[in-house]
Amino acid sequence: MKNYGLRTLGVCWLLLLPLHAAAQTTSSQPAEARPAATPELESKAKTTAPAKPGSSELVVELGASYDALSSGNADWQSYFLGISRKFTSGQTLYGSASIVRRFDLTDQYLMIGLVQPLDESRRWSATFEAAGSPRHQVLPQVSFYGQLERNLGAGWLAHAGLRHSRYSADNVNIGVFGVERYFSKYRAAYTLYLSHLEGAGTSGSHAFQGNYYYGERNSVGAGVAFGEEVESLGGGNLLRTEVRSLSLNGRHWIDQKWGFSYVAGWHRQGTLYTRSTAQIALLRRF
Repeated sequence: MKNYGLRTLGVCWLLLLPLHAAAQTTSSQPAEARPAATPELESKAKTTAPAKPGSSELVVELGASYDALSSGNADWQSYFLGISRKFTSGQTLYGSASIVRRFDLTDQYLMIGLVQPLDESRRWSATFEAAGSPRHQVLPQVSFYGQLERNLGAGWLAHAGLRHSRYSADNVNIGVFGVERYFSKYRAAYTLYLSHLEGAGTSGSHAFQGNYYYGERNSVGAGVAFGEEVESLGGGNLLRTEVRSLSLNGRHWIDQKWGFSYVAGWHRQGTLYTRSTAQIALLRRF
């Protein structure tokens, strides 16, 4: 299993290299902030303050996560490689490759996305994202996401998006509606998720997050979420359950080139299980 995972990660790296080579001008952690653990629900998670207009950079992130599950369920593991290329034009091109093991099933997951400013003032922007899993035993076979974001001024931003995910047996559509406010060294955000499972109706969940920014590019944040969401149990089985979760995340740059990110969390998936999460990743900026 260990050799298989290393070989797959190497192939994923080669698949993502064109993002680095083909980029001519630049890119977030938008899309799958945690690509390995919950790829379809953490789109556009912002763990750093907005970059200054006109700046450009390439960031590579390599990390792993471990989830301990209760009720006799096998623990989860994941390994991921992310590349984010931001251009002076304001565009952001990003992608990730993940190896995910859940419920004793192993999937590979590939994702690519683009953030595109829609006007010269960059008050309007659009996000386009596509992802998929070749084996899709527990992750979506394909997933598409589209989002519009509006900078309202005075530190306020609002966004609305739609994600369509196709699993082996069912399709899930998720509407994402959020508002956030940046003030001083802080950020406060609220996101509403409306999930529709074909044949099982619509359910909603709520996420609140706060961040504190320190230094040039560093941040620490905490979040709470509750409501109902759709969970994939593998083998094409999808189940809607009540959820409760708490999380702590951050990003710290040691110098101009090297840094690390981290996530710790607790998640209750109805009566199925509780999940304790730890994730660490190495960051390299070019």
